[in-house]
Amino acid sequence: MLRQSLILIAACASIVLAQQPAPPAPPGKAATTSATKASSTRSATASNTGSATSTRTGSSTSGAPSATGSSAFSEVPDVVLHVPELSVGRIELNVDNLQADINLHANVASLVSINAGVALSIKEVNLTIADVDAELDLVVRLGHLVDIVNRVFESLDLNPLLLDTIGNVTDLLKPVIGAVDGLLGSITQGGTTLNFLVDNLGNIIQEVGDVTSVVGNYKTNMTQIGGETSLANGLIQKTFEYTPLNQIVEMLFNTAGQVVQAVVKKTGGGGSSTTATSQPTTTAVAKRKI
Repeated sequence: MLRQSLILIAACASIVLAQQPAPPAPPGKAATTSATKASSTRSATASNTGSATSTRTGSSTSGAPSATGSSAFSEVPDVVLHVPELSVGRIELNVDNLQADINLHANVASLVSINAGVALSIKEVNLTIADVDAELDLVVRLGHLVDIVNRVFESLDLNPLLLDTIGNVTDLLKPVIGAVDGLLGSITQGGTTLNFLVDNLGNIIQEVGDVTSVVGNYKTNMTQIGGETSLANGLIQKTFEYTPLNQIVEMLFNTAGQVVQAVVKKTGGGGSSTTATSQPTTTAVAKRKI
């Protein structure tokens, strides 16, 4: 009985203690904790906001100039022709004596056959366009041309000897631009005269009247005699012998191996010579009347 009474008293004491309020915390400690939480909250908010703003600003600033510069450089043409307005007041088309003849023939008896023909004739056509009004905007940008001229002047400043070289080449080409073919000789067979010439590529041309044909070239039909002579501007002079006509030919070659000049030296009594000169890019064969 005593034991049960003690248990009942302990249970009542526990209920009473549970219903009493908890003692208040010290004022200093509570203020410190609240301030610490507020401070950490503000710090986190400021850090997040600053990071987001910096990222967006940097991205927009770095991307814009690059795209704008490349598109502006590639899309702007050197020459622009703009026609904002174009009007034509009158267009007249006059056709005089228009005649059309149509012929049709049909045959049904054996496997249908149809023949049709049209003949159309016009004597005179007159087209008149009047009162044309147009507004044109022409824009020419000379930036690239100025760059080219500037580069030429810079090259001449760095290499002033180019001016002398260009002058020498011009003086050299003036005397050699003339007839295309050099006459190697002529042979008469049965009342027909055969002329043999050397052209600007070193080909041997046979000419009979107005008919010409290639019968050989200096590489296979001529024999080089003597050595080579180096001239100014990279030109090389070689001497060849054409045995069938007993002729000596002096040829001038450029750096690309093209024949620039051919001089046929006569070996028989007259002592005269025929000069064949041409530009390196010329391939046409000129006719020589004898």
